[in-house]
Amino acid sequence: MNAGDLVSILLTIDGADESLRDLVNSHTVDALVCLAAGAGATEGSSLLAFYRETGARDALSSAAGASAAIRFTEWDAIHVPSCATPDAMAVPAALIFAQDHAVYVKAVAAGHAVGVALSEAVGGVSALPETWPGLFAAPAVAAVSAAIALSLSGEQVAQALVLSMAGSSGRNGRPSGMPSARWLVIGEAVLKGIRAALAAKAGIKGDLELLSPGWMKGQAAAAVALEPAHVDPLAIARVGMKPFVSARQGVNAIQAFRHLLEKGVDPGAVDSVEVFLPPVAAPVASRPLMAEDRLSTIAHLGLQLGIAALEPARLTDVDRSRPFNAEVLAFAELVTITADETLAGEGWPARVVLTEKGQTREGIWTQACGEDAQAMLGRKIESLPAKTARQLQRLEAALADADAAAVQEARSLLMELTDTSFPRSEAA
Repeated sequence: MNAGDLVSILLTIDGADESLRDLVNSHTVDALVCLAAGAGATEGSSLLAFYRETGARDALSSAAGASAAIRFTEWDAIHVPSCATPDAMAVPAALIFAQDHAVYVKAVAAGHAVGVALSEAVGGVSALPETWPGLFAAPAVAAVSAAIALSLSGEQVAQALVLSMAGSSGRNGRPSGMPSARWLVIGEAVLKGIRAALAAKAGIKGDLELLSPGWMKGQAAAAVALEPAHVDPLAIARVGMKPFVSARQGVNAIQAFRHLLEKGVDPGAVDSVEVFLPPVAAPVASRPLMAEDRLSTIAHLGLQLGIAALEPARLTDVDRSRPFNAEVLAFAELVTITADETLAGEGWPARVVLTEKGQTREGIWTQACGEDAQAMLGRKIESLPAKTARQLQRLEAALADADAAAVQEARSLLMELTDTSFPRSEAA
């Protein structure tokens, strides 16, 4: 499958379709929620400062910084089977160029489609940890979103795609420290993708046969040939927003546990909690806790359940710089995680069994019974500082009305969020 074939599928996307517009609008607001939260965190603000100070303070550097900050939060939307996180790349890249709402919708949807396709073909979760599918696909997401937002021809979009992927890989190792290269590489990939779109606009040509079966296989041991079946124009519908700042592997367990709490479980009376996860999800959620390592506190499911039980506001704490109290850490010790091969489904379903004063309670949560997306988005907005929350609520309404100025309003908010030091949320 060459790049032209892939792009011909993307160009069938109808940016005027109302249901698709609603999806893109929600993902746009969600990405900007994550950007606002990231901008108010220590590491996120450092990433944004880097792009302001080393760039030209222009739209390109703002988009790159926004992408890095959005992805840094670990609160952005994800397509679970492929580990693709295209919101972080597609929304900023499309926003800085789109002048029309329908074109913007098409650009974001196309970015999601190519991001999921490449992430699936490179192996998805099976490619980890050697290759990070989301990073592998990031330049292509940005390139396609920017190229379509610029209203380039199909040939130029295809050139932008291959120019962005030439020399790319999803291999990033395991960077440590803060600020971390884990997030910087996302910003750099988006910058490369946007510049590839501008290069294609300028007439620069690449190899339209680049995405060959042999090239794909060279990217990861789990990779397969890229086929038309991988390219779903409506892939954005399968990219789910995250309700909490958490590794996606543990989100359903947190939901199941919260459901038990809502039924009247007393956290102080809990004797033990056993969480059953699919074998592919269990290793991340059961890594040893390192309280000084931000990503560890986001992935460690025992700590996340302790937060849900005793400090629920911190489920939206992106920064994680404030120490966790002794009660939360003690609760984390009560949690064990077991891999369960009977838990099937690409949404990583979870079963939680807890004992309270000798009584056993059980909760099950699957992808199919998730929280209403609009309710989740509203809750995420409300966790932000009041001024920013009001801005996002106004934008949400403008996008829902397909207001001609809504894309410009979203672009202005992105530029504002990347150019200013924002106050932290109450959770942080």
